[in-house]
Amino acid sequence: MNIEEDTENFLRMWKSVDFDLSNVNNKQIIISGMGGSGIGGQILSAISDTEGFAQITSWNNYNLPKWTTKNCFVICVSYSGNTAETLSAAKAALEIGCDLEIITTGGKLVTLAKDNNLHTTKIEKGHQPRAALPLLLKALICRIGLPNLEEQINEVNRFTLPIDKAKNIASQLKGSIPCIYSSDLMNPVAYRWRCQIEENAKQLAFNHQIPEMNHNEIVGWTLPNNQMSVILIRDCNEKAQIKNRFEATKNVAWDELEIVECVAEGKTPLARMISMIILGDLVSIELAKLNNVDPTPVEVIENLKTELDGK
Repeated sequence: MNIEEDTENFLRMWKSVDFDLSNVNNKQIIISGMGGSGIGGQILSAISDTEGFAQITSWNNYNLPKWTTKNCFVICVSYSGNTAETLSAAKAALEIGCDLEIITTGGKLVTLAKDNNLHTTKIEKGHQPRAALPLLLKALICRIGLPNLEEQINEVNRFTLPIDKAKNIASQLKGSIPCIYSSDLMNPVAYRWRCQIEENAKQLAFNHQIPEMNHNEIVGWTLPNNQMSVILIRDCNEKAQIKNRFEATKNVAWDELEIVECVAEGKTPLARMISMIILGDLVSIELAKLNNVDPTPVEVIENLKTELDGK
């Protein structure tokens, strides 16, 4: 499966899962997942932080947080079903006695789910995990829900792919190390940009958050490296304090640099995040073209899995 085709089919996949919401009884929700399978948890955690509709923790590690109790609702997400960290989280949830559900295409997680009679959402096979975000995220929303869900989904479904804009941004980033800055709702989006540029374009990138970077990383721009480029991922619904922070940071840290600034548009949080995720995915593909690399394989990750196998 060509990942460029996957990206162009992003909206098709988004529309391909029917919603069947379940009641999570206002429990503390832990979403366990790694890499492309884990970004959905970060997205829902960010929305829950801004909307207050649930308590959601995104967990990207082995096992589970030490504060986890049997009253927590755990959802383990692994596209392959064989992710070591996510498997360990599922086993920990079973040992603790949590309500546990699985989202996957198959693998060892399905076997574990069958052995323990767990609710499992099986999704479409044949994609790179990072390209299957709409399938994984919709499956999560099916289990958790969102405020004003129909409005949010309808807004997402009206998107078109900003290919020309992506090509323009990619041309500005070629040959540089993108430093991506965001705040609040856009923080998972900036992380997604970073990961997609690294995996698809095989090019290093970094991300940080405002206001936190104003207390540390901003000093690093005192002697800027001319190989670095600045990308700002902003929300049209920014708080006044955050807007002031962005503008002040541009003036004191990047006044002599060309900045790529992207502003998410839309009424609903999910739509604003997805609009910027689609743009970032396309930018990473265009960068892969400019770098003359195949975006699909991630050989070093596979080599690492082989190195860790059995350890």
